[in-house]
Amino acid sequence: MSTSADIQHTLKQEILDTLKYCINCRFCLPSCPRFNITSGEVSQGASGISRSLYYAVKWDESDKNILNELRDILFSCTTCKSCENACKSLSTGTKLMDSIVKGRELLIEMQIGPMPEQKKVLESLYNHGNPYSVTARKRKAVVKELGLPEFTADSEVLLYLGCSSTVEEDVQKTAIAMSRILTKANVKFGVLEDESCCGDPALKIGDSALFEEMSKKNIEIFKKHNVKNIVTLSPHCYDTFDKKYPEELMQGIKMQHYTQYLGELIEQKKIVFSGSVAKKIMYHDPCYLSKYNSIIAGPRGVLSSIPEAEMVEFAEKGLDSLCCGGGGGRMWADFESETDRLANIRVGEAVEKGAQILVTACPWCFTNMKDGAKVMNAEDKLEVLGLAEVCAEAL
Repeated sequence: MSTSADIQHTLKQEILDTLKYCINCRFCLPSCPRFNITSGEVSQGASGISRSLYYAVKWDESDKNILNELRDILFSCTTCKSCENACKSLSTGTKLMDSIVKGRELLIEMQIGPMPEQKKVLESLYNHGNPYSVTARKRKAVVKELGLPEFTADSEVLLYLGCSSTVEEDVQKTAIAMSRILTKANVKFGVLEDESCCGDPALKIGDSALFEEMSKKNIEIFKKHNVKNIVTLSPHCYDTFDKKYPEELMQGIKMQHYTQYLGELIEQKKIVFSGSVAKKIMYHDPCYLSKYNSIIAGPRGVLSSIPEAEMVEFAEKGLDSLCCGGGGGRMWADFESETDRLANIRVGEAVEKGAQILVTACPWCFTNMKDGAKVMNAEDKLEVLGLAEVCAEAL
């Protein structure tokens, strides 16, 4: 069995093996959302984050104050992947996200990380199977209150709700909208009362052991219920199931984000919009759909199929979309060095361009945009909705 020293040594070597390809060209800095909302210090952006990690490992840094500074830098990353995409197209193609996540693992192994607020998240994931300190009993009660059908042997699709639906009433509206749409399309679907978090928060915060435990539990649940098709509400769940779970253990399970599934149903004429949404709609690309999985045209196609909907675009969209700021465990941590919130910037542009509805397809993007609309005093000008809600309105 590996000791902590062995694990640390392996992580350090893997970090150096990855970051040795970085030539410090800094082409990634302009694409880093974190860099653009700080005072402009290089250490607050992608290049500075990766260089700080590289030299701390190379020099075998042990000073606790310095390591705490490194923790604050590493955990500030949104894991949006903009830097890695920029590096791939302009420079050496360094796997920056892999190194940053491994850096977080290393700091946890050294008992330096994560951020103080994130420790409670990891404890909740371990004790309750979700990051919000919601007990399994309470979660089951919430699912029952939503009136969603339970997954049975006859179900064709498992609608995987994700964690936010247990605590955010506004996010629950997306789940209810999806239920209405799937019922209208005559899809046999259901949800699991004993659903557990996909493990993304644990993975991105850097607790790989906890993630492995959670993924094993979920795979056992999927096999127990003979799940063949999973449709997720969150891009983070989709990406985690599709890319981070052992491929050999997920054989025979089709994985889709709900925007993909809606696109299929529309193409098959199982969904036909008899109503309309005669408003200017602006779609925000979640990073874990666009930058991680190139799901860009699909959600726009779904929205464009709604009668009378007028699409308006952000300046930064698709692979270049501005992150909402919630990924990488940042939903549970604040960073004093930031001069603005990314979601506020996004809301401001939507209002400026005359959008009436700001649409996204990620619970965390939705929550951040909703808060942004409040902070920017834009609630009377801009409605923030999940994509499924807009579709349900047009049925």
